[in-house]
Amino acid sequence: MELIFFDESGDSKFKNYFGLCMAVVNSSHYSSVKRGFHSVLEKYGWPKNQEFKGSHIFSSNRGPQGVSTDQRVDMAGEILDLTSSRKNSKFRFFYYRNMESSDHKVTYLHGLQKALNKGIKRKKGSGHKEIVFLSYDSRSDVSVSDVRDIAIPVISKKRLVLCEELVMADSNYHTVGILLADIVAYLASRIDTISNDEGLFEQIPEEEREKNGKLRKLRASTKLIEKVKKIGWETI
Repeated sequence: MELIFFDESGDSKFKNYFGLCMAVVNSSHYSSVKRGFHSVLEKYGWPKNQEFKGSHIFSSNRGPQGVSTDQRVDMAGEILDLTSSRKNSKFRFFYYRNMESSDHKVTYLHGLQKALNKGIKRKKGSGHKEIVFLSYDSRSDVSVSDVRDIAIPVISKKRLVLCEELVMADSNYHTVGILLADIVAYLASRIDTISNDEGLFEQIPEEEREKNGKLRKLRASTKLIEKVKKIGWETI
């Protein structure tokens, strides 16, 4: 069974930026990644009643106060290391961004369709159809029926069958697939928005760039995203 998870990312400064990440993993790999994810959180003293999302990585004001920013970056690195192995990639990630989205719901659904088309492999032959499970982080503007209307035609075209009903979940400590999609989406969006912030680079003298918070975030995000072995990138 293929397990598919979605989460999105935006930016408080660049309101029209919108990114969507799809994470795909075979069910045979899911349990080891989830156990490893929780082991990393436990190692750093992250409480079981709190999720660890991308927005927690660089902000010590979110989540437990006792976990420093440096520790959070290390946590994210160890978590992303779980998504790949030496022989084959356990998770595949597909990231879509729109730098000038005027309607985030429309962009979300368009990105969802493109991600599913690109990320799901069509099954060949006349035998049984493989099962797909799909879950995404809840949004007030995107209903289950909205996502279903987009997902079912693509899944059927790929000769796959949706397992029961797709799940709109409120992300939490246990929704590891969604959290991984969120972490990758967050890092990718930070790279996009900070790299394209021309005013930021103009305002910061060369000698101060090494210590600047946003530029340090850009460097850390780039280093972390490099841990993801296989990721599909496309601008919509």
